[in-house]
Amino acid sequence: MFRKKLTGDLMYKILAFSDLHSNEEALDGLRMLSAKENFDAVICAGDITNRGPLSYVKDLINVFAEKFYFVHGNMDTSVIIDELRRHKGYIHGRKINFFDWNIVGIGGSNPTPFSTPSEMSESQIKELLNDCEPDYNTILVSHAPPKGFFDLVNQTSHVGSEAILEVLDKTKPLMLLCGHIHEHFGKKIYNDTLIVKLPAAENKKVAKITISNQIVVDFINL
Repeated sequence: MFRKKLTGDLMYKILAFSDLHSNEEALDGLRMLSAKENFDAVICAGDITNRGPLSYVKDLINVFAEKFYFVHGNMDTSVIIDELRRHKGYIHGRKINFFDWNIVGIGGSNPTPFSTPSEMSESQIKELLNDCEPDYNTILVSHAPPKGFFDLVNQTSHVGSEAILEVLDKTKPLMLLCGHIHEHFGKKIYNDTLIVKLPAAENKKVAKITISNQIVVDFINL
């Protein structure tokens, strides 16, 4: 059963999205949304670009500035990652304080059949996450979904990460935000973790998440 009653008396509004893939209309939609609605934090679960361009990354970061937390995706190249590393909101391989909790990020993805720019082995993902020491109060941001959740492609293959699933089993974080597989989005409780599979933002869809004494997730169109 999910822990419905959370500690803390404050309410936090979070905007979360993934898989922009350099879509300019989606970026314009995010600009308009940020201008009319105030969020306490904005989280991106990777694939900001589609192997570039670098200018798109800079434009996106400028929209949200200090409240922006993000990881790279498997389609973000080393040049893109070098730029992301320059900003304190880049949380790949890091655990930092996040309001009443902590946030841990893991970018890239487990291996794909397409040899995309930023992939890692399952053992590399596992080692990096173990070093971050996620716990019961962690909001985990992973580009890849866990194996068996929102990861079915071609109606036959589950392509999510076994290492991500193992971390959920072991540490039971508060929430997992993930992207990567465009065919699916939604939310599901697994053990004591709320998995939020974010839609592909290039399709002009994002998530609004409110955390108070419970977590409310709404998927909205840009």
